[in-house]
Formats: sequence, structure tokens, C-alpha cells
Amino acid sequence: MRVLVTGATGFLGSHVARRYAERGDAVRVLVRPTSDRRRLDGVAVEEAFGDVTDRASVERAVAGCDLVVHGAALVEFGPRDPTSLERVNVDGTRHVLDAAVAAGARVVHVSSLSALGPTIPGEPPKDESWWSPGPLAAVYEETKRAAHLHARALAAGGAPVRLVMPGGIYGFGDESTMADLIRAYGLWPLPVGYLPDVRQSTVHVDDCADAIERVGDDDRPDADGQEYVVAGEAVTVADWIALIARAGDHRPPLVNLRARWVEALGGPGGKVAGWLGQSPTMVPETVAVAVHDSAYTADKLRGALGWSSRPLEAGMREMVAAYRRESAQRRDAKRAARAARRAQRAGP
Repeated sequence: MRVLVTGATGFLGSHVARRYAERGDAVRVLVRPTSDRRRLDGVAVEEAFGDVTDRASVERAVAGCDLVVHGAALVEFGPRDPTSLERVNVDGTRHVLDAAVAAGARVVHVSSLSALGPTIPGEPPKDESWWSPGPLAAVYEETKRAAHLHARALAAGGAPVRLVMPGGIYGFGDESTMADLIRAYGLWPLPVGYLPDVRQSTVHVDDCADAIERVGDDDRPDADGQEYVVAGEAVTVADWIALIARAGDHRPPLVNLRARWVEALGGPGGKVAGWLGQSPTMVPETVAVAVHDSAYTADKLRGALGWSSRPLEAGMREMVAAYRRESAQRRDAKRAARAARRAQRAGP
């Protein structure tokens, strides 16, 4: 099978491309000439140069493919140029999905729980049928919802399109703020946590890639048009931080700031960001998203396709162990560099 993966130089996309390549499929990736390809080192892929915002290059990349996994997206909160998210997340999705459908390829569209919107605190986790009626807090969420609606419309018209909606994706090698948080609470005993009243749904990157593979391979008569939440257990942010701390053999934070206190920091944080030359809306929009309840269940995916995800506690232990090894390697490298400089100064 020939598979096109968009977003393959990113965190999730690189894992997806590697997974298909390792099982023997011919993998094509849509990349810009300037893209950083380090995540694809050692992966047998064919490069198709282009960009999701360029319809012609997308059509060339899609040609001859049996399956298209569309994972390319721009994730940014409080962007200075909101139209950049519109061009990539909405227009880019239209280009990829429309070209794939026209070429007769099966499509797995990587949407997001952000497209479904926040859930309701205190209520049981939601499934694929949930659609938040209230306004969304971020431009990113709005663009992911618009892209989701386009994919859903194509599927409703009979196109071979399936949708997956991952929660927050974690794993070693990630460079997001989620990774920064896991590293911080795993390596150091920090006294303050936050959000004991807000739930989140996360998934390990390998488990997410496995879900995408299962959805793409599904050959049941009713497979097209199906939508799947991809997430492990939903826990409060404070409980998640406590798991990270215990994985690092630390005592969990003594104090956890509730949502209203975190929200109160958004305005001042935005002013500070503006003084530092960053977008003044970055912090307020990030905070607005962070205090959303996001509790979802992947029972449909587990039941229909036999998917499973590692427990969050096991995932955090894996992450903290990896960060400890990384930290030790950095210390050793610094010591070796200092020793080399001392030897050089000492002379023969």
C-alpha cells in the first residue's frame, strides 16, 4: 500500500510515517524544502515537496496513493496572524482531503478534541457525539472545528473519510509546553500545582499512531464516516501532576491553584509577554484553553477496533525515566567538555 502522510516532520506525523514504513508500506511524505527532517532520520520515505496551502503540490503528492493520513496542522495560541492558522488548518485540510477524495484514496483526518470543544465539569466523560454548544476559546480550536466539519461533510457525501480526535499527545521527543511541564514536575519537587477542578484527556504518541493505523486499515462496510476519540483516562490536571511527581520520586505539590486563580493570571501574563516582544494574546488564550474541562472516553475505539492505551501512570514513569537519562547525559557531556578544556589549558 502507498501511504501519504502530511505533517510527517512533526511529532505525531513522524511516528505515523515510521509505523507504516516499518510494516513495509511505501510511505510518501509532503514536506517543504526547508522542513526539519530530523524526526524522519532512518525512516524509508519518499519526499514530495510542497505545502498543504499549495493545492497543486498537494494534488501531485496524493497521486497514486491508496491512503492519506492528514496530520499537518499549525498549533499556536494567541497568534499575531490568525489567518495563518486559517490557511493551514482549514484551507490546507480542504486541499488535502479534496485531492485525496478526487484521487480515490482512503483518508484518515487527524482532527482534535479541540474541535469537539470543552466538556462539562462534574459530568461523565463525553464520547464522539459531543459537540460543545458554547463559543470556543482559541483561534486554533475554531480552525480545527472548521476542518472537522469539512471532513465530516465529505464523509456524509459518501467519501472514504474517517476522523480521529486525539487528546493531548505526549511522549519523549515532544517539544511542546506539555513536555516542559512533565520534565519540570518529574525532575524537581515543585511546591505549587494547579487545576484540581479541571480534567484533561491525554494519549501517548505511540498509542495515538496505533489508533490511526487501526482506523486506516478498517475494512468493515461501515468504516467510512466513523469518528473516534483517541484518549486514555481523563484525570484532573492536579492529579496528573501528582502522577508525574511520584514518577520522579517527589512529593506532589502542596498547593494547587484552582481555575479561577489561573484565569486571573492570564491578563497580567499577557502584558508581560507583550513587554517581552511576544504576542500579548498568547498567555490569555493559552490560559483560556487550559481551564477548559476536557474529559473524553475512547470506549468506541476500544470496542470497535480493539485499541488499548497505556495507563497514564505508566506513561509518566516512562517519560520521567527518559528525561532523567537525558539530564544525566547532558551532565556527563558538560563534565567531559570541562575536563577537555582543563587538559587543553594544562598543555603537554
